[in-house]
Amino acid sequence: MKVSVKWHVAATLLGTAVVTGAIGPVGGLWGRLVGSVTHAQEAASLALDGVFTEGQAERGGALYGKQCVVCHGEKLEGGIAPGLTGDDFMKYWTTKSVGEMVEQMMMTMPADDPGKLTPAEAADLAAFILSKNKLPAGQKELATDVAALKQIRIVKSE
Repeated sequence: MKVSVKWHVAATLLGTAVVTGAIGPVGGLWGRLVGSVTHAQEAASLALDGVFTEGQAERGGALYGKQCVVCHGEKLEGGIAPGLTGDDFMKYWTTKSVGEMVEQMMMTMPADDPGKLTPAEAADLAAFILSKNKLPAGQKELATDVAALKQIRIVKSE
C-alpha cells in the first residue's frame, strides 16, 4: 500500500505572536499568544495558494538541467547528492524555511563552483524543487531576499 502525502509551504508570523504577547499584561500573556498563534495559522494558510509562479519554476527547471542534474538526478531522486523530492527532501527540510534552502544553495551550489548562484537563480531553483514536491504555483514569484524567504516555512501536511 502506497501512502500519498501532500507537501505544503506555510508563511509564519511568529513576530506577530511575540509582539502581541509582549505588549499584553503578564496575566493575559498566554491568551494573547494563543490568539496570535491562531491568527498566524489562519494567515499562514494563504501561502498554501502558492508562493511561486509556474514561470519561475520553469526557469528553475532549465537551470536545474544545466547545473544540478548530474549530482541530484534527472528526476531529483538523488545520486551523488541527496534527493530533492519525497521522503529524502522532507526529512531534511520539514520545519526549515525556504530562505534557509535558498541560502544553502547560494553558499554551496553548484558543487564544482560554490557561491556562483545569484539570489534570483537560487529562488528559481527553490520554486522548481517546491513544484516537484507537488506544491501549487501561485500568482507571485518567490522573493530573492533571503530574509523574506525565511518567513516561509516548509511543512508536511496530512
